[in-house]
Amino acid sequence: MKKLALSVCIAASVAAPLTFADDDLRINGFLSVGASMADSDDAHFTGSDNQGGFKNDNVLGLQVSKQINDTTSATGQLVSRGADDYSTEAAWAFVTYAASDDLDLRMGRLRVPFFYYSDFLEVGYAYNWVRPPEEVYRIPFSSVDGIDLTQRFSSGEVDGSVQIYYGRYDGDLNYEGVTYDADFRNFTGITLNTNMGNFGSRLSYHQAELIIANPPTGSPLAGIATFGSDFQMTGQTTTFLEAALTYDNGTSSLVAEWTQLDYGTAAFLDDSAWLVAYAHRLGDISLHATYSEQKDEYESGANGAIQKAVGLGVEESSIILGMRWDYDSSTALKFEAQYNDETMYAGVDGDSAMLYSIAVDVIF
Repeated sequence: MKKLALSVCIAASVAAPLTFADDDLRINGFLSVGASMADSDDAHFTGSDNQGGFKNDNVLGLQVSKQINDTTSATGQLVSRGADDYSTEAAWAFVTYAASDDLDLRMGRLRVPFFYYSDFLEVGYAYNWVRPPEEVYRIPFSSVDGIDLTQRFSSGEVDGSVQIYYGRYDGDLNYEGVTYDADFRNFTGITLNTNMGNFGSRLSYHQAELIIANPPTGSPLAGIATFGSDFQMTGQTTTFLEAALTYDNGTSSLVAEWTQLDYGTAAFLDDSAWLVAYAHRLGDISLHATYSEQKDEYESGANGAIQKAVGLGVEESSIILGMRWDYDSSTALKFEAQYNDETMYAGVDGDSAMLYSIAVDVIF
């Protein structure tokens, strides 16, 4: 689905939000509820197993926006996730200054534009899947505290935007099932989005200095820095590249996305991932299919041997088949079957399993 069309669709669905005091204060939100069950425990699905999962896909978000004057607005978004035992996070909290019709400056807590669907990452209504494929959408945090600048442009049949940002993320980093206290400093990035008719493209580059001071005892990274300078986690530069191509003619749509993550330290495995997703609309019904793949990359020589010995390494792929029913203008019912094949998990041979999911997504 093209981003412009998606933005219009969501905006139209919340065009009559709750209003308090005056017409410039708006409150709207989104809700996803779902259930999933795997046919075995031979493969790893986040928050799901063969006993069923009933909260991992549940998300509630409330957004408040206030137009302060002709050029300045304030936006906040609170998100509660079942996967986090319904703890509430301020996912967005920023002030926007509109320097012109096409130039915006924002400061505060911002969404990091890692992926094609980053702007709507937790709004399940915005995409066909029950959840985005974890092989590609695998970065375990989505916001930074900082500043960004967005310039929109149009030339002939081409329109698009350029976004640059700078900030910091200081919080949890989940890596291969273990949570670390991470500090990403000097977080910078640039994103280019373009659209021409039914076609779209996206390129983004991100980098930060990664610091992990005290890995949990017993974790794969505990004591790994003693293997030498290549395994230090004291400010090495981590980079993330992403590219996407899209096509949407209103009936059929195609999204292809590729990413590459380089941690800059042998303590983590660099990886690459990609997906191809196709959807076909039949009135209120959308049928879709997705293939996604992720592969960690061992370093050569002694460093690679150490990485294997401490239990690092994932190589997996997934096939998703699903159906979405938009039974009114703001509610979607989804059914999905996912086959996950783990060639390797935690440095050892993996297995395969099926995951069956159902979800209801609402915007209001």
